[in-house]
Amino acid sequence: PGQEESRKMSQLNVNDLDKKSRAEVQSFIEEQQANQQVTAILSKITELCWDKCVPKPGKDLSAAESQCIANCSERFLDTSMFVAARIQGKMKPKK
Repeated sequence: PGQEESRKMSQLNVNDLDKKSRAEVQSFIEEQQANQQVTAILSKITELCWDKCVPKPGKDLSAAESQCIANCSERFLDTSMFVAARIQGKMKPKK
C-alpha cells in the first residue's frame, strides 16, 4: 500500500482545486506548452539553417556562414509567422 498510496497522493486532481488555483495551474500548463513550442522551433531553425549554411564545420563560423544562418533564421521565422497568420485568418468565421 505504501508505494501505491504515495503515487495517489502525489497525483494532482485539478477538480479538487478552487477556481483561482485551477486558473493558476492552467496558466502554468499553457506557459510550459508555449516554452516547448519555442524550443521546438529553435531546434528546427538550428537544424535547418546549420545544414544549409555550414557544409564543413570548423573551429569558427566564417562571416558568410554566420550571415547565411542569420538570413535563414529570419526567413524561417517570417515564413512561419506568415503561415500562422494565414491559417488563423482562414479559421475566423466569414461574415
